[in-house]
Amino acid sequence: MIKNILIVFALCTLSLFSQAQKSSYKIVYDLVSSDTADHSTVLRQFNNILKEAPGAELEVVCHGQAVFMLVAEKVFFENRMKELQSKGKVSFKICANSMRRFGIDKSQLISLAEIVPVAILELASKQQEGWSYIKAGH
Repeated sequence: MIKNILIVFALCTLSLFSQAQKSSYKIVYDLVSSDTADHSTVLRQFNNILKEAPGAELEVVCHGQAVFMLVAEKVFFENRMKELQSKGKVSFKICANSMRRFGIDKSQLISLAEIVPVAILELASKQQEGWSYIKAGH
């Protein structure tokens, strides 16, 4: 009887451990800053996360003045962003409302940019799906 209990306990422990190993991170960053130092920091953090958790899903939602991170003539880090996308599930979202506010047309965006109607709703949706929320920048 004790032997059976120990076997069941060992199997349960092994099952929990394997589930913990399979779990992946899903993290959404909220970015409103136009400061390129903040943009660089987000990209550096993405890189660090992917080194430790290659299966992580990462997303940055740019709204307010952060939209310029994804405008072709203003972007400083497009190559770094492409490199991150080649390493894992990384997406760069831009708010349509902020684009209108700053007079940005979708033809001005880099190819990596994905337009969402409302940044706050995108962030809320991700949180409802269980994504971790990070406020980026200042």
